[in-house]
Amino acid sequence: MSQSLSTDVLIVGGGIAGLWLNARLRRQGFATLLLESGSLGGGQSVKSQGIIHGGAKYALHGALSGASEAIADMPRR
Repeated sequence: MSQSLSTDVLIVGGGIAGLWLNARLRRQGFATLLLESGSLGGGQSVKSQGIIHGGAKYALHGALSGASEAIADMPRR
């Protein structure tokens, strides 16, 4: 059984970064195809760690770093 698919963008991984990218591209009018082997939103790659937390991991020792200050203005979601 063979089927052909056409898309503008192929996204591999349905973690928080993949889901965010998929939503953003679709709002801009792109046709997207997202591939995920597990549950959607169930995983997180090392590269996306700064996207979903509010900086608490940088302030655990009571010291603010440049990284914690850089994400301080992130919108609450």
